[in-house]
This record gives sequence, structure tokens and C-alpha cells, in this order.
Amino acid sequence: MKIRIRAVGTPKAAYFREGVEDYLCRLQKHLPVSIEYVQAKSGRRKDRAKAVAEETSKLIDGVLERDHVVLLDEGGRMMGSRDFSKWLYKTLGTTQGSLVFCEGGAYGVSEELHKRADSTISLSEMTFPHELCLLVLVEQLYRAAMIRAGSSYHH
Repeated sequence: MKIRIRAVGTPKAAYFREGVEDYLCRLQKHLPVSIEYVQAKSGRRKDRAKAVAEETSKLIDGVLERDHVVLLDEGGRMMGSRDFSKWLYKTLGTTQGSLVFCEGGAYGVSEELHKRADSTISLSEMTFPHELCLLVLVEQLYRAAMIRAGSSYHH
């Protein structure tokens, strides 16, 4: 029952890094979670497809067949926090490997990851920078754990 977050690029702004670390520290007391950053490829307009392909390859590298892959994507399923908590723990309980959340870079991911994903989730109908998406994801994972624990954090 391990959660892995694989994200393209480390957060550049200190406030994002600090926020992610804060929620990760809180979350570790309830669920084993790790973040694995893969290097972002900067690409000019004509090289974007190549950059996306390379980033996607790095995201998938190290993901095992038995892992449940969750792609964060604007076209994915939207859930409220309580439903997300129920889904999270149900999925953790039925997955033989790790639950692996994948967050692409600025230009998304290739079709290869869309096909590999077992679930696709959207964090909002709005568009956010991927650094903010990472922060929202770890906060929602923490919130899901607090909902399950009956904490007053989610009220």
C-alpha cells in the first residue's frame, strides 16, 4: 500500500516546494508516499512532441505492470474530496503494486501514458501550472487521509 507520485520537473518556486514538503511530511504519518521527479525537457515549438515523448518515457520508466497508474489530466474524472478519499482507499486495497500518480510537464504526456493509465483524474476544470497541480495533489491526498481518520481537518 504505497503511493508514488511521478512528476515532470521539480517545483522552481520556493513556496511550491515548501508547500509540497509540508503536506508530504504530514501525510507520511498516515500513508507511505514518495515523490519522484523526472527531468523536464525544454523544447521549442517544433521540438515539443519529442520533449513530451521523452518526458513520458521517463515517467513510465520504473512503473511495474502490477502498479495502478493514475494519470492527472484535464479530461479525467472529477471527484469531490470525500469521493476521492473513498476511491483512494478502495484502490489502495485492491492494487497489488503501488498506486502511481503521474503528472506530465507543461505540454502534457504522450498517448503511451494515456493507454497505460488505469485511472485518469482531473483536479479541476480550471487550468493550473503543473507545480500548483502537484501541491493540490499532495494536499488532497492528505485531506483524503484525514477524512478517513475522521479528523476535523476536512469540515
